[in-house]
Amino acid sequence: MATQSAPLTEIAITEEVKQAERSYSLRHDALLVLITLIWGSTFLIVKNTVRLSGPFTYLALSYGIGGIILVLIFHRRLMRISRAELLSGLVLGTILFTAYALQTIGLQYTTVSKAGFITGLYVPLVPVFAFLLLRQKPTQGAIVGFALSLIGLFLISFNDKFNLTFGLGETLILGAAIAFALHVVNVSKFAANVDAINLAIVQLALTSLLSFIAIPISREPIIMPPLIVWGSVLFMGVVDLAFTLSAMIWVQQLVSSTRAALIYALEPMWAALFGFALAGDKLSLLAWIGCGFILAGMIVGRVGKIHLPGSKWIK
Repeated sequence: MATQSAPLTEIAITEEVKQAERSYSLRHDALLVLITLIWGSTFLIVKNTVRLSGPFTYLALSYGIGGIILVLIFHRRLMRISRAELLSGLVLGTILFTAYALQTIGLQYTTVSKAGFITGLYVPLVPVFAFLLLRQKPTQGAIVGFALSLIGLFLISFNDKFNLTFGLGETLILGAAIAFALHVVNVSKFAANVDAINLAIVQLALTSLLSFIAIPISREPIIMPPLIVWGSVLFMGVVDLAFTLSAMIWVQQLVSSTRAALIYALEPMWAALFGFALAGDKLSLLAWIGCGFILAGMIVGRVGKIHLPGSKWIK
């Protein structure tokens, strides 16, 4: 009897292990979905916040708080920061500041829904810049994803009267998507042998510093923001930056980058949902079809993407 029960016991243990793995997998996926939900909500929050504070005041405060939170959590790592991490962080931080500055300003001139989908164009743009800058040959999936996204960008530019309406806001958001893609590619180039947390802290700190410098240059009023702005800034700094960044680090140690990337593609869908439900965004039928093309391009581009170690550090 003992010899017969042993295999049954092993089977039972194996089933328990598989069930536990499935349970943990669902938790990981749920956490990634939560991250995309937070990202999607930030478009509407930023759009409403910058009306009261100005774009650079918002960036300076929120990214300053995000950087401080990470310093408090990972201060021991920061004490061991290397010269390479500092220099790489300064280069990447400059690109990151450019991306967020363009996105934040652009949100003042376009809808939340459009901004979410156009920002998502950074995904298929990554393999394009990886080929141009790093000479990494893109996969067929990446090429198809880029083509689908271009079609989507064209369709999303039509209004209800079927007239092209690609204005200042859309142009600035497109510039932000290009900067985000450049950031991902350059992270791949610089981050191979450095501490990713230190790299993130330097980038957040530099984004905040450059935003403070830009406040008087852009002639933004230097005033104490109202209480509601501080609420948004704290949410963005603590939840959107510190929490999501830390959660991404943990989850992506346990799941594949491809699996995580497919879930990240939900971000523009959440942005469109928040824009439609809370801001009354209205897109033409062709624009919604274009959103579908962009989402398809993101998924195809990610599945067939070139593996870039730094891609998990950007939205």
